[in-house]
Amino acid sequence: MPIRRAVPALAVVVILPLLALGACSSDAGTTGAASSAGPLRVTASDSACQLSDPTVPAGRTTLDITNSGKEVTEVYVYAGDKVVTEKENIGPGTSAQVAVDLAAGTYEVACKPGMVGNGIRTELTVRP
Repeated sequence: MPIRRAVPALAVVVILPLLALGACSSDAGTTGAASSAGPLRVTASDSACQLSDPTVPAGRTTLDITNSGKEVTEVYVYAGDKVVTEKENIGPGTSAQVAVDLAAGTYEVACKPGMVGNGIRTELTVRP
């Protein structure tokens, strides 16, 4: 009889620590970047590129893009002349999302109505 009583006790000793370790896990992704507080809303129109916040914390940021214009648009994030991320073919009245890992620094978000030219650019500051 002592063996039967030891099996449930052993299960508790083995399973509880595993459950506790699972609760400590993070969904920061494989890059180790921390998640920002929430999505950065980008409203692209035929004449403006508006950000819900001009400053975000470094790490993974999700751009929640809405095209309120009448033309198909695309949205780019630039670090200088380098494209960090992009989302193309966002139809009028539709929305799209794109996630990007951003290091601290200054970026430009460009909305390109009609998918031509340099776009309408808005500065984005990423703080450490």
